[in-house]
Amino acid sequence: MLLRITFILILASAIVGGTYFAIHSLYIEPEMKLKADKAAAPPAPPGDPSLPDFRECLQIRQNSSPAAAVAAFERFLEAYPASTKRNEARDALGELNSAMFFGVKATEQNSIVVKPGDSIARISNRTKMPLELLVHLNKLKSDRIHPGQRLIAFPINFRLVLKQRDERVILMRDDKFFRQYPTLSWPGKKPLTPLPKQTVRVTDKSALNDAGQPPKPLSDEFFGCFHTIGLPIAGHSVFSHPDETTRPLPNGIRLSREAMSEIAVLLPKGAQVTLE
Repeated sequence: MLLRITFILILASAIVGGTYFAIHSLYIEPEMKLKADKAAAPPAPPGDPSLPDFRECLQIRQNSSPAAAVAAFERFLEAYPASTKRNEARDALGELNSAMFFGVKATEQNSIVVKPGDSIARISNRTKMPLELLVHLNKLKSDRIHPGQRLIAFPINFRLVLKQRDERVILMRDDKFFRQYPTLSWPGKKPLTPLPKQTVRVTDKSALNDAGQPPKPLSDEFFGCFHTIGLPIAGHSVFSHPDETTRPLPNGIRLSREAMSEIAVLLPKGAQVTLE
């Protein structure tokens, strides 16, 4: 009799245990796992495979020549168009391009010798270099030049791209990226409704110095002025403007004084500008 009772108790325990295990497996465990998954932090995004190469570009910039660094960043941007470091790489490349361009020294390949009867305007027309850039690169203080003088002068072809979604201004040289500039303000209400893509030409250029006056003609003072580049797109002039002035802001794309000074000497009247 005792043996039978013991057997029944063991059997009952097994049945209850099995039932509990089944309920736990079917209902309790999935519910606990669901709660744990909800409470857990989201999984980390996959690593950016471009990071080691980006760090290598930074090392090359620090330890090698500017030309080697330019080549490294150009290879990086071509190899990793979706890199999280793309904008940083473009910023670094733009700084290098600008420093090399404005730090150029006169050689037989990039300069001319002034001939009798030459003027700054004639050399600008002949070499297709903007007059303001010719003055700036050669550090001229007046329009007086003399035969036999060597001047840095070579053909250039810059154009501007206005990136609406990124709110960035990009300078291209011969259809190759030169530099990008962040903007201080962009026309239109947020979120921005982009205008259709269009290509126009620079219609007007103007400059004012710190006193609010136009700079002296053919003066290197032009480079440090506040500039406005007029475009035939309503509300999309590109300009710099002093913060402390009471003059009203133009309606357009505002950049820093340094950025606009650089763009203004590189982009002549009639240059191509694309809004995209």
